[in-house]
Amino acid sequence: MKKQITYNTKNVFVCITIFLVIAGVLNMIYTKPQANVQKPEYVQPAFAKEVVSNTEIEIKPENVNNSERVHNIEVFLEKRNSPLTRYAQEFVLAADYWNIDYRLVAAISVVESGGGINTFRKYNAWGWGKNGFKSWEDGIWSVSEGISKGYYSKGLDTPKEISKYYCPPSSDSWAKKVSNLMKEIGD
Repeated sequence: MKKQITYNTKNVFVCITIFLVIAGVLNMIYTKPQANVQKPEYVQPAFAKEVVSNTEIEIKPENVNNSERVHNIEVFLEKRNSPLTRYAQEFVLAADYWNIDYRLVAAISVVESGGGINTFRKYNAWGWGKNGFKSWEDGIWSVSEGISKGYYSKGLDTPKEISKYYCPPSSDSWAKKVSNLMKEIGD
């Protein structure tokens, strides 16, 4: 003889609610919050204006697209068949916006992933955090912001100074590699 099971809808509702609350709490605990990066809007190839600390900066395509710095990043990454090559302008724009050395983020990408060839997370060529990024642009801007706020703002603006926190287990060799790659990119 089969036993008939009846469900009390109130008990089912309570169980589902408890499950959802626990799942939400666990998600908040184990999910690293993403940096609130507001990528400045700019239009290619038209002019773009940024507002940084109440100062208006005009980024003109002729200053960025044809700049020696963009060319230096392109050549540097192209030699390595990097998927980041076509984002050379993003490296320069993000570096200028966050006031960091334009060569640093590109050099770190080569040390950490061969320039985005061997990533451990999607679009994360920098070994940055535990998550991937939405796109290469998102990664470039997020890492540039993180370096600006996490290192430069504390006076740590050389690979040697940054390495102690960015890559503590092998800080000396990491710093030498990044420094050499930055020199290879140019001035």
